[in-house]
Amino acid sequence: HVPGLAPPTCCDRPVDSMAEEDFSVVRAIIEDELHQEFHNVPTKDLPPRMQPRQLPNLQDAFKIDWDDWKSWEWMQPGWKGVKMHSQCVISADGSAEVRSVWK
Repeated sequence: HVPGLAPPTCCDRPVDSMAEEDFSVVRAIIEDELHQEFHNVPTKDLPPRMQPRQLPNLQDAFKIDWDDWKSWEWMQPGWKGVKMHSQCVISADGSAEVRSVWK
């Protein structure tokens, strides 16, 4: 909206842009209210949904066997069955696509 001009009507702009503007206005209002209410509030005093979560420690995660692929029969030397081949195809517009092909 340009100051000094009448605000646009619903017929002057697409419905999508109206929804985006409405959403951005509501979001700005809510963010402002939350900032005013919770600025400088200790973490322990925040509502439960706003408190930081305790995420699992990665050191506690189970051991991952990164070499399990070495035991797959279709990865062994001398495998006579079909194999999947990856192909990178460059299109005329310069974009690329990765495809897989069984041969």
